[in-house]
Amino acid sequence: MTMYWRLSIPVGDTTDHPLVNPFGPISKSLEAVDLDPILVVVGGNDLLKDRVEDYAKGLKNWGKNIDYVEYEGQQHGFFFIDLYSEPANKLMLVIKQFIENHFSGV
Repeated sequence: MTMYWRLSIPVGDTTDHPLVNPFGPISKSLEAVDLDPILVVVGGNDLLKDRVEDYAKGLKNWGKNIDYVEYEGQQHGFFFIDLYSEPANKLMLVIKQFIENHFSGV
């Protein structure tokens, strides 16, 4: 994972960089920011699962409207790996429902 983080953040920075850790010690708080509802999706076998779960919990603790959905047994990007799989199809329905629930009147 370290290699992937080095590719994702500016040279010399750590994973506490605000781009990858909005709750880090150098990140500005998003608590006062008015955010639209957020859908957070993760595979149960995703290497980033713990980080994604912490992200969703952190936003929820700030009072943000979060829908968190976990797909057991799935890996990172499962919905792109097999576009027509049952989990990918279920995710499309979850996204559709999320949009209808939160943005149908927009």
